[in-house]
Amino acid sequence: MRLDQLPIRISGRDVLPAYLGAADRPWLRALLERVEAFNGARWRELNEVLRHPVVDHAPARKQALAALVLRKRLGGRVRTAAPPATVRAEVFRIAAEEGSRAAAMGRAAVALGMSAAEIEDTLFGDLPGERVVVVPALLPSPADLAAEANLHLCKMLLARASGLEVALHGNARAVVRLARLRGLLCVVERRDTNEDVTLRVSGPMALFRKTALYGRALGTLLGALSWSDRFLLTAQLQLGETGAELRIASGDPIDPRSEPRRYDSAVEQRLARDLGRALPDWHIVREPEPIAAGKVLVFPDFSLTHRFDPQRRWLLEVVGFWTPEYLTRKLERYRSVAGVRIIFCIDAALGVGDEALPAGCPVVRYRRRVDPLAIVRLVGAR
Repeated sequence: MRLDQLPIRISGRDVLPAYLGAADRPWLRALLERVEAFNGARWRELNEVLRHPVVDHAPARKQALAALVLRKRLGGRVRTAAPPATVRAEVFRIAAEEGSRAAAMGRAAVALGMSAAEIEDTLFGDLPGERVVVVPALLPSPADLAAEANLHLCKMLLARASGLEVALHGNARAVVRLARLRGLLCVVERRDTNEDVTLRVSGPMALFRKTALYGRALGTLLGALSWSDRFLLTAQLQLGETGAELRIASGDPIDPRSEPRRYDSAVEQRLARDLGRALPDWHIVREPEPIAAGKVLVFPDFSLTHRFDPQRRWLLEVVGFWTPEYLTRKLERYRSVAGVRIIFCIDAALGVGDEALPAGCPVVRYRRRVDPLAIVRLVGAR
Protein backbone atom coordinates (compact mmCIF):
# COMPACT_ATOMS: atom_id res chain seq x y z
CA MET A 1 0.00 0.00 0.00
CA ARG A 2 1.16 3.53 -0.73
CA LEU A 3 1.72 5.95 2.12
CA ASP A 4 -1.38 7.95 1.19
CA GLN A 5 -3.48 4.77 1.42
CA LEU A 6 -2.47 3.90 4.99
CA PRO A 7 -4.79 4.62 7.94
CA ILE A 8 -2.48 7.11 9.62
CA ARG A 9 -2.53 10.77 10.61
CA ILE A 10 0.51 13.05 10.64
CA SER A 11 0.62 15.73 13.31
CA GLY A 12 3.75 17.84 13.08
CA ARG A 13 6.55 15.25 13.05
CA ASP A 14 4.46 12.53 14.69
CA VAL A 15 2.96 9.64 12.76
CA LEU A 16 -0.23 8.49 14.49
CA PRO A 17 -1.59 5.12 13.34
CA ALA A 18 -5.38 4.75 13.24
CA TYR A 19 -5.48 1.31 14.84
CA LEU A 20 -8.42 -1.03 14.35
CA GLY A 21 -10.32 -1.71 17.57
CA ALA A 22 -13.53 -3.01 19.08
CA ALA A 23 -15.65 -0.49 17.16
CA ASP A 24 -14.41 -2.00 13.88
CA ARG A 25 -15.40 -5.59 14.67
CA PRO A 26 -18.90 -5.46 13.11
CA TRP A 27 -17.62 -4.51 9.67
CA LEU A 28 -14.64 -6.87 10.07
CA ARG A 29 -17.18 -9.67 10.57
CA ALA A 30 -18.97 -8.53 7.40
CA LEU A 31 -15.64 -8.58 5.53
CA LEU A 32 -14.90 -12.12 6.71
CA GLU A 33 -18.33 -13.31 5.63
CA ARG A 34 -17.96 -11.58 2.28
CA VAL A 35 -14.65 -13.31 1.62
CA GLU A 36 -15.97 -16.72 2.73
CA ALA A 37 -18.75 -16.41 0.15
CA PHE A 38 -16.12 -16.32 -2.62
CA ASN A 39 -14.60 -19.70 -1.74
CA GLY A 40 -14.28 -21.45 -5.12
CA ALA A 41 -14.80 -18.26 -7.17
CA ARG A 42 -12.18 -16.67 -9.41
CA TRP A 43 -9.65 -14.40 -7.79
CA ARG A 44 -10.48 -11.62 -10.25
CA GLU A 45 -14.05 -11.66 -8.96
CA LEU A 46 -12.97 -11.38 -5.33
CA ASN A 47 -10.41 -8.70 -6.17
CA GLU A 48 -13.11 -6.62 -7.84
CA VAL A 49 -15.34 -6.86 -4.75
CA LEU A 50 -12.48 -5.98 -2.38
CA ARG A 51 -11.67 -2.86 -4.39
CA HIS A 52 -14.73 -1.29 -2.78
CA PRO A 53 -15.57 -0.77 0.93
CA VAL A 54 -17.64 -3.50 2.57
CA VAL A 55 -19.69 -0.90 4.41
CA ASP A 56 -20.06 2.81 3.76
CA HIS A 57 -19.83 4.04 7.34
CA ALA A 58 -16.37 2.61 8.18
CA PRO A 59 -13.08 4.32 7.21
CA ALA A 60 -12.09 3.17 3.71
CA ARG A 61 -8.36 3.04 4.56
CA LYS A 62 -8.95 0.73 7.49
CA GLN A 63 -11.08 -1.53 5.30
CA ALA A 64 -8.41 -1.64 2.60
CA LEU A 65 -5.76 -2.58 5.19
CA ALA A 66 -7.91 -5.38 6.63
CA ALA A 67 -8.66 -6.69 3.13
CA LEU A 68 -4.95 -6.72 2.30
CA VAL A 69 -4.13 -8.72 5.43
CA LEU A 70 -7.00 -11.13 4.84
CA ARG A 71 -5.88 -11.74 1.25
CA LYS A 72 -2.57 -13.05 2.58
CA ARG A 73 -4.43 -15.86 4.37
CA LEU A 74 -6.17 -17.07 1.22
CA GLY A 75 -4.86 -19.56 -1.28
CA GLY A 76 -5.35 -20.09 -4.98
CA ARG A 77 -5.38 -23.15 -7.19
CA VAL A 78 -5.86 -23.98 -10.82
CA ARG A 79 -9.21 -25.67 -11.49
CA THR A 80 -9.46 -26.52 -15.16
CA ALA A 81 -10.42 -29.52 -17.28
CA ALA A 82 -6.85 -29.84 -18.60
CA PRO A 83 -3.46 -28.21 -17.96
CA PRO A 84 -3.72 -24.63 -19.28
CA ALA A 85 -0.22 -24.76 -20.79
CA THR A 86 -1.18 -27.82 -22.87
CA VAL A 87 -4.38 -26.16 -24.08
CA ARG A 88 -2.56 -22.93 -24.97
CA ALA A 89 0.09 -24.79 -26.96
CA GLU A 90 -2.57 -26.58 -29.00
CA VAL A 91 -4.70 -23.47 -29.54
CA PHE A 92 -1.73 -21.35 -30.61
CA ARG A 93 -0.45 -24.08 -32.94
CA ILE A 94 -3.81 -24.29 -34.69
CA ALA A 95 -4.25 -20.51 -34.66
CA ALA A 96 -1.13 -20.20 -36.82
CA GLU A 97 -3.00 -22.16 -39.51
CA GLU A 98 -6.56 -20.87 -39.05
CA GLY A 99 -7.82 -17.46 -40.00
CA SER A 100 -10.29 -16.97 -37.14
CA ARG A 101 -10.23 -17.39 -33.38
CA ALA A 102 -13.48 -19.35 -33.35
CA ALA A 103 -12.16 -21.88 -35.87
CA ALA A 104 -8.92 -22.33 -33.90
CA MET A 105 -10.82 -22.86 -30.64
CA GLY A 106 -13.17 -25.34 -32.32
CA ARG A 107 -10.38 -27.44 -33.82
CA ALA A 108 -8.49 -27.40 -30.50
CA ALA A 109 -11.61 -28.62 -28.69
CA VAL A 110 -11.92 -31.58 -31.06
CA ALA A 111 -8.21 -32.40 -30.83
CA LEU A 112 -8.23 -32.33 -27.02
CA GLY A 113 -11.62 -33.95 -26.52
CA MET A 114 -13.05 -30.90 -24.76
CA SER A 115 -15.98 -28.60 -25.33
CA ALA A 116 -15.48 -25.10 -26.72
CA ALA A 117 -16.60 -23.69 -23.36
CA GLU A 118 -13.98 -25.80 -21.54
CA ILE A 119 -11.29 -24.59 -23.94
CA GLU A 120 -12.28 -20.98 -23.27
CA ASP A 121 -12.33 -21.54 -19.51
CA THR A 122 -8.98 -23.35 -19.47
CA LEU A 123 -6.94 -21.24 -21.87
CA PHE A 124 -5.64 -18.81 -19.23
CA GLY A 125 -6.85 -20.63 -16.12
CA ASP A 126 -3.42 -20.54 -14.48
CA LEU A 127 -3.15 -16.74 -14.44
CA PRO A 128 -3.43 -15.24 -10.93
CA GLY A 129 -6.82 -13.67 -11.55
CA GLU A 130 -8.24 -16.86 -13.05
CA ARG A 131 -7.16 -19.13 -10.22
CA VAL A 132 -9.79 -20.32 -7.78
CA VAL A 133 -9.97 -18.73 -4.32
CA VAL A 134 -9.25 -21.20 -1.51
CA VAL A 135 -10.53 -20.01 1.87
CA PRO A 136 -8.90 -21.84 4.81
CA ALA A 137 -11.14 -23.83 7.13
CA LEU A 138 -10.36 -21.48 10.00
CA LEU A 139 -10.36 -17.74 9.40
CA PRO A 140 -9.35 -15.27 12.14
CA SER A 141 -11.96 -13.75 14.40
CA PRO A 142 -12.70 -10.04 13.92
CA ALA A 143 -10.54 -9.27 16.98
CA ASP A 144 -7.63 -11.32 15.65
CA LEU A 145 -7.96 -9.77 12.19
CA ALA A 146 -7.85 -6.30 13.77
CA ALA A 147 -4.64 -7.16 15.67
CA GLU A 148 -3.06 -8.62 12.51
CA ALA A 149 -3.97 -5.52 10.52
CA ASN A 150 -2.48 -3.23 13.19
CA LEU A 151 0.71 -5.27 13.27
CA HIS A 152 0.95 -5.18 9.47
CA LEU A 153 0.43 -1.41 9.48
CA CYS A 154 3.34 -0.96 11.90
CA LYS A 155 5.55 -3.22 9.79
CA MET A 156 4.82 -1.18 6.67
CA LEU A 157 5.72 2.01 8.53
CA LEU A 158 8.94 0.53 9.92
CA ALA A 159 9.95 -0.38 6.36
CA ARG A 160 10.44 3.41 5.97
CA ALA A 161 12.63 3.76 9.07
CA SER A 162 16.17 5.10 9.02
CA GLY A 163 16.70 3.99 12.60
CA LEU A 164 14.87 3.06 15.76
CA GLU A 165 15.38 2.75 19.49
CA VAL A 166 13.63 0.23 21.72
CA ALA A 167 13.60 0.58 25.50
CA LEU A 168 12.93 -2.92 26.86
CA HIS A 169 12.08 -4.27 30.27
CA GLY A 170 11.66 -8.02 30.73
CA ASN A 171 12.24 -10.78 28.16
CA ALA A 172 14.90 -8.54 26.61
CA ARG A 173 17.24 -11.44 25.85
CA ALA A 174 14.63 -13.12 23.63
CA VAL A 175 14.14 -9.90 21.65
CA VAL A 176 17.88 -9.32 21.29
CA ARG A 177 18.38 -12.91 20.20
CA LEU A 178 15.70 -12.56 17.52
CA ALA A 179 17.26 -9.30 16.29
CA ARG A 180 20.62 -11.00 15.96
CA LEU A 181 19.23 -14.14 14.33
CA ARG A 182 17.50 -11.91 11.79
CA GLY A 183 20.85 -10.26 11.12
CA LEU A 184 19.76 -6.75 12.11
CA LEU A 185 22.35 -4.01 12.56
CA CYS A 186 21.87 -3.34 16.25
CA VAL A 187 23.62 -2.18 19.40
CA VAL A 188 22.44 -3.20 22.88
CA GLU A 189 23.01 -0.89 25.83
CA ARG A 190 22.47 -2.10 29.37
CA ARG A 191 20.56 0.13 31.76
CA ASP A 192 20.17 -1.80 35.01
CA THR A 193 20.27 -5.51 34.20
CA ASN A 194 20.68 -7.67 31.10
CA GLU A 195 16.87 -7.80 30.97
CA ASP A 196 16.52 -4.00 31.11
CA VAL A 197 18.19 -2.66 27.98
CA THR A 198 18.02 -0.20 25.10
CA LEU A 199 18.21 -1.66 21.62
CA ARG A 200 19.36 0.70 18.84
CA VAL A 201 18.67 -0.66 15.36
CA SER A 202 19.51 0.70 11.91
CA GLY A 203 16.48 0.98 9.65
CA PRO A 204 16.12 -0.03 5.98
CA MET A 205 16.42 3.59 4.82
CA ALA A 206 19.90 3.81 6.36
CA LEU A 207 21.22 1.14 3.98
CA PHE A 208 22.43 1.31 0.40
CA ARG A 209 20.76 -1.88 -0.82
CA LYS A 210 18.69 -4.91 0.20
CA THR A 211 16.32 -2.52 1.94
CA ALA A 212 13.17 -4.60 1.30
CA LEU A 213 14.80 -7.77 2.67
CA TYR A 214 16.10 -5.88 5.71
CA GLY A 215 12.70 -4.24 6.22
CA ARG A 216 10.98 -7.62 6.43
CA ALA A 217 13.58 -8.81 8.93
CA LEU A 218 13.02 -5.67 11.02
CA GLY A 219 9.25 -6.22 11.03
CA THR A 220 9.62 -9.57 12.79
CA LEU A 221 10.77 -7.74 15.94
CA LEU A 222 7.28 -6.38 16.61
CA GLY A 223 5.76 -9.75 17.42
CA ALA A 224 8.51 -10.46 19.94
CA LEU A 225 8.22 -7.01 21.54
CA SER A 226 4.60 -7.66 22.41
CA TRP A 227 5.76 -10.51 24.64
CA SER A 228 8.15 -8.39 26.68
CA ASP A 229 6.98 -6.98 30.00
CA ARG A 230 7.22 -3.40 28.82
CA PHE A 231 8.62 -1.64 25.76
CA LEU A 232 8.71 1.67 23.96
CA LEU A 233 9.80 1.75 20.31
CA THR A 234 10.69 5.11 18.75
CA ALA A 235 11.39 5.05 15.01
CA GLN A 236 12.69 7.80 12.73
CA LEU A 237 10.82 7.52 9.42
CA GLN A 238 11.55 8.85 5.96
CA LEU A 239 8.24 9.93 4.41
CA GLY A 240 9.17 11.28 1.01
CA GLU A 241 11.32 14.36 1.52
CA THR A 242 10.39 14.82 5.18
CA GLY A 243 11.29 13.05 8.39
CA ALA A 244 8.79 11.87 10.98
CA GLU A 245 8.65 9.91 14.22
CA LEU A 246 6.60 6.83 15.06
CA ARG A 247 6.12 5.54 18.61
CA ILE A 248 4.82 2.07 19.42
CA ALA A 249 4.46 1.06 23.05
CA SER A 250 3.21 -1.63 25.38
CA GLY A 251 -0.57 -1.59 25.32
CA ASP A 252 -0.88 -0.66 21.64
CA PRO A 253 -3.22 -3.16 19.95
CA ILE A 254 -0.60 -4.94 17.86
CA ASP A 255 -0.16 -8.02 20.03
CA PRO A 256 -0.25 -11.39 18.27
CA ARG A 257 -2.69 -13.85 19.84
CA SER A 258 -0.07 -16.61 19.98
CA GLU A 259 3.54 -16.55 21.12
CA PRO A 260 5.95 -15.85 18.23
CA ARG A 261 7.72 -18.86 16.80
CA ARG A 262 11.13 -19.38 18.33
CA TYR A 263 13.74 -18.83 15.66
CA ASP A 264 17.03 -20.61 15.38
CA SER A 265 19.87 -20.24 12.94
CA ALA A 266 20.58 -23.19 10.66
CA VAL A 267 24.02 -21.67 10.00
CA GLU A 268 24.83 -21.67 13.72
CA GLN A 269 23.47 -25.18 14.24
CA ARG A 270 25.68 -26.57 11.51
CA LEU A 271 28.68 -24.54 12.63
CA ALA A 272 28.35 -25.88 16.19
CA ARG A 273 28.40 -29.43 14.83
CA ASP A 274 31.31 -28.75 12.47
CA LEU A 275 33.40 -27.02 15.13
CA GLY A 276 32.90 -29.94 17.50
CA ARG A 277 34.45 -32.21 14.90
CA ALA A 278 37.19 -29.83 13.75
CA LEU A 279 38.30 -28.73 17.24
CA PRO A 280 38.20 -31.83 19.49
CA ASP A 281 40.62 -30.26 22.00
CA TRP A 282 38.50 -27.14 22.43
CA HIS A 283 35.52 -26.53 24.68
CA ILE A 284 32.81 -24.96 22.51
CA VAL A 285 29.94 -23.08 24.16
CA ARG A 286 27.04 -21.85 22.09
CA GLU A 287 25.42 -18.57 23.23
CA PRO A 288 27.77 -17.69 26.09
CA GLU A 289 26.85 -14.88 28.45
CA PRO A 290 26.82 -11.37 26.93
CA ILE A 291 29.89 -9.22 27.54
CA ALA A 292 29.71 -5.69 28.88
CA ALA A 293 31.84 -3.27 26.84
CA GLY A 294 31.18 -0.14 28.83
CA LYS A 295 27.43 0.45 28.70
CA VAL A 296 27.08 -1.66 25.57
CA LEU A 297 26.38 -5.39 25.66
CA VAL A 298 27.87 -7.60 22.94
CA PHE A 299 26.47 -11.05 22.28
CA PRO A 300 28.94 -13.59 20.86
CA ASP A 301 27.45 -16.73 19.34
CA PHE A 302 30.24 -19.07 20.45
CA SER A 303 33.14 -19.15 22.85
CA LEU A 304 36.08 -21.44 22.00
CA THR A 305 38.40 -22.34 24.89
CA HIS A 306 41.28 -24.81 24.67
CA ARG A 307 40.74 -27.63 27.15
CA PHE A 308 44.40 -27.83 28.21
CA ASP A 309 45.28 -24.14 27.89
CA PRO A 310 42.32 -21.94 29.00
CA GLN A 311 44.29 -18.79 28.10
CA ARG A 312 43.68 -19.70 24.49
CA ARG A 313 40.13 -18.40 24.20
CA TRP A 314 38.29 -16.92 21.25
CA LEU A 315 34.82 -15.55 20.74
CA LEU A 316 32.95 -16.00 17.49
CA GLU A 317 30.00 -14.03 16.16
CA VAL A 318 27.92 -14.86 13.09
CA VAL A 319 26.95 -11.51 11.53
CA GLY A 320 23.91 -11.00 9.30
CA PHE A 321 23.45 -7.67 7.51
CA TRP A 322 26.61 -5.61 7.80
CA THR A 323 28.48 -2.50 6.73
CA PRO A 324 32.21 -1.81 7.24
CA GLU A 325 31.32 0.91 9.79
CA TYR A 326 29.13 -1.51 11.72
CA LEU A 327 31.91 -4.14 11.85
CA THR A 328 34.46 -1.51 12.87
CA ARG A 329 32.37 -0.35 15.84
CA LYS A 330 31.64 -3.92 16.85
CA LEU A 331 35.33 -4.85 16.66
CA GLU A 332 36.25 -1.83 18.81
CA ARG A 333 33.75 -2.86 21.48
CA TYR A 334 35.11 -6.39 21.70
CA ARG A 335 38.69 -5.14 21.80
CA SER A 336 37.85 -2.73 24.61
CA VAL A 337 37.38 -5.74 26.90
CA ALA A 338 40.68 -7.10 28.21
CA GLY A 339 41.63 -10.56 27.00
CA VAL A 340 38.92 -10.82 24.35
CA ARG A 341 39.73 -12.06 20.85
CA ILE A 342 36.91 -12.15 18.31
CA ILE A 343 36.28 -13.72 14.90
CA PHE A 344 33.42 -12.50 12.71
CA CYS A 345 31.69 -14.85 10.28
CA ILE A 346 29.94 -12.64 7.73
CA ASP A 347 27.38 -13.63 5.14
CA ALA A 348 28.86 -12.61 1.79
CA ALA A 349 25.35 -12.08 0.41
CA LEU A 350 24.24 -9.58 3.07
CA GLY A 351 26.72 -6.73 2.73
CA VAL A 352 24.70 -3.52 2.58
CA GLY A 353 27.40 -0.90 2.13
CA ASP A 354 30.90 -0.50 0.74
CA GLU A 355 32.31 -4.03 0.57
CA ALA A 356 35.74 -3.03 1.91
CA LEU A 357 36.34 -4.59 5.33
CA PRO A 358 37.96 -2.69 8.20
CA ALA A 359 41.72 -3.23 8.51
CA GLY A 360 42.75 -5.94 10.91
CA CYS A 361 39.24 -7.35 11.23
CA PRO A 362 39.39 -11.15 11.70
CA VAL A 363 36.73 -12.28 9.25
CA VAL A 364 35.56 -15.52 7.70
CA ARG A 365 33.23 -14.97 4.77
CA TYR A 366 30.60 -17.61 4.09
CA ARG A 367 27.66 -18.45 1.86
CA ARG A 368 25.12 -20.71 3.57
CA ARG A 369 27.84 -22.60 5.49
CA VAL A 370 30.85 -21.43 7.51
CA ASP A 371 34.02 -23.37 6.69
CA PRO A 372 35.23 -24.77 10.06
CA LEU A 373 38.79 -25.14 8.71
CA ALA A 374 38.95 -21.36 8.28
CA ILE A 375 38.19 -21.05 12.01
CA VAL A 376 40.83 -23.67 12.80
CA ARG A 377 43.45 -21.66 10.92
CA LEU A 378 42.58 -18.43 12.75
CA VAL A 379 42.68 -19.90 16.27
CA GLY A 380 45.88 -21.83 15.54
CA ALA A 381 44.41 -25.08 16.80
CA ARG A 382 47.14 -27.34 15.51
